[in-house]
Amino acid sequence: MKYCIRILLLGLVTLVFQYINAQNAVVQQRIFLVGDAGELENGKHPVCDWLKANVNWNDTTNMLLYLGDNIYPQGMPSANDKTFAAAKKVLDYQISVVKEKKAKAIFVPGNHDWKQGKPEGWDHIKNLNKYVEALQFPNVRVLPQYGCPGPQQIQLGEKTVLVCMDSQWWLQQFDKPGVDSDCPYKTEDEIITGLKAIIAANPNKLIVLAMHHPFYTNSIHGGYFTLKQHIFPLTDLNPNLYIPLPVIGSIYPLSRKWFGNIQDNKHTKYKHLKERIETVTKGHPNVIHVAGHDHALQLIQKDSSFHIVSATGSKSNRVKMGNNALFTSKKKGFTVIEIWNDDSICIKFFSINSSGLSDNIFSKSLPVLFIK
Repeated sequence: MKYCIRILLLGLVTLVFQYINAQNAVVQQRIFLVGDAGELENGKHPVCDWLKANVNWNDTTNMLLYLGDNIYPQGMPSANDKTFAAAKKVLDYQISVVKEKKAKAIFVPGNHDWKQGKPEGWDHIKNLNKYVEALQFPNVRVLPQYGCPGPQQIQLGEKTVLVCMDSQWWLQQFDKPGVDSDCPYKTEDEIITGLKAIIAANPNKLIVLAMHHPFYTNSIHGGYFTLKQHIFPLTDLNPNLYIPLPVIGSIYPLSRKWFGNIQDNKHTKYKHLKERIETVTKGHPNVIHVAGHDHALQLIQKDSSFHIVSATGSKSNRVKMGNNALFTSKKKGFTVIEIWNDDSICIKFFSINSSGLSDNIFSKSLPVLFIK
């Protein structure tokens, strides 16, 4: 009887402490993830408009992270180019969310910002950096800078480290910063050494590894094609091109699924990027990899690591609940990572419709990752 009473008292005390902790729990950091946001819709940007109207950007616990493809279709041209005004407009729209506020916004480059990997891609990245720097907004940056591959770390409070990398650097086939550049890391080996050093220096912290290209995805860049693409393959180029090409039409989706182009995770260079970085991150128990690129919202768990794809800032495409997927959606929107003072982490996915209304379509509380 006495033993049962002790057990009940212990349970009651535990509940009381849990209740007190819950009452005192506060968010220490919110990271808003907006990928592939580089296009306006009838002159507006519903995701940016919602963020501007509904988030307190003078609260420095909030941070806005744009995950690449920040300007469609080919990044930031030179100022005398006829497409410059349109490119400037969409970038200014994204920057306006935090303009004259205290919270930070960071732009991670994507393949479209590198002019879709074309020869002048590095020039467009340099144009992007120069434009943002000329604005002289202390809370807005492009990271990594000027086409450098990274890694570049930013301390977010006491418990979280944001690590930004330019994944297109690995896939770029034309001019890019190399051994003669001013980049802190100039070769693949140096990049990996730098990433190892960052992770080793932060063993008990959450590492948010941000780049444009996801390592795991259940959308197009992961080889997801339906019967429609086999019969009407041209609809991937133009949704109105319903020209039946049975048998012949299967060549395109099957080649993308099995081999991929250089922007697909089946391609040898893409796999090389993934394998080299994962050799480092697999040794750290507290890594969340965040990316854009594939126009969907996804949460994927692979072993002990979580992978977020948040790439519906302005575009959306098909996605499935594939291997290791905890959540997928093709709705336009964004993702939020919340880090709480009790060491808990919550990942929330939001959809935004054209009327500017939002909906929290999925939430996932992660295990307490931080090592005591």
